[in-house]
Amino acid sequence: MRLHAAAGSRGDLLAFVPAAIVTTAAAMAGRERTHLASKMLLAPSLAAGVLATRGSRPPGRHATLVAALVGSTVGDWFMNASGRADDSTRRRVLMRRGAAAFAVQQTGLVRLLLADGVRPRRAPAAVVGGTLAGLAVLDAGGAGRPDPVLTAYGLLLGSMSALATSSGRRGLVWGGGLFLLSDATIIVGEHLAKTPRQRALVSGTIMATYAAALALLVHGLRDEPDHLPDVPEATPA
Repeated sequence: MRLHAAAGSRGDLLAFVPAAIVTTAAAMAGRERTHLASKMLLAPSLAAGVLATRGSRPPGRHATLVAALVGSTVGDWFMNASGRADDSTRRRVLMRRGAAAFAVQQTGLVRLLLADGVRPRRAPAAVVGGTLAGLAVLDAGGAGRPDPVLTAYGLLLGSMSALATSSGRRGLVWGGGLFLLSDATIIVGEHLAKTPRQRALVSGTIMATYAAALALLVHGLRDEPDHLPDVPEATPA
């Protein structure tokens, strides 16, 4: 019975994993329509799993997960649209909308991590902070001031990653780290990937790490932990 229940609770992965493989391969091959269609199945397939198991968690936790996945779906749509925009101003607007939607996603994940008693540990928080600082320096070569919407999203992403990697729960640790790696690869790739082969490798890395991170975080946070973690010493402000 337990094996059957466990298989049922992971049934969403039967749709998610093939979609993740297809969207990663399509991103590397430059098949934009296939990439978009398969990517737009990622968060909804996980949301279907959340809805199918809604009786196993409190209503507040359920609503937060669903809201986070809606934000993820909307963010995916706008980010894909920004990549197809010809005008730089239009592209920036779409990126801001995507970042705002992803901020909803990150806020939900942070809320669940905090509700589970997770607090940032010094070592993981230092790694995340150093990574964000390095990315900020790398991205500072562009003209103009930092975009406030994109900056706010980056801070939320960093907060989520610091908490997840401090949780002591393997799936969340990997999920938080991979999510940060995925977004870091976007920035690094924009500056360093010059050839078609390099850009294809960057695209594949971004999608593979994003898909893995999303699944690990959602499945790791769908249910409350059996035992709340000991509250570690918080990183000094």
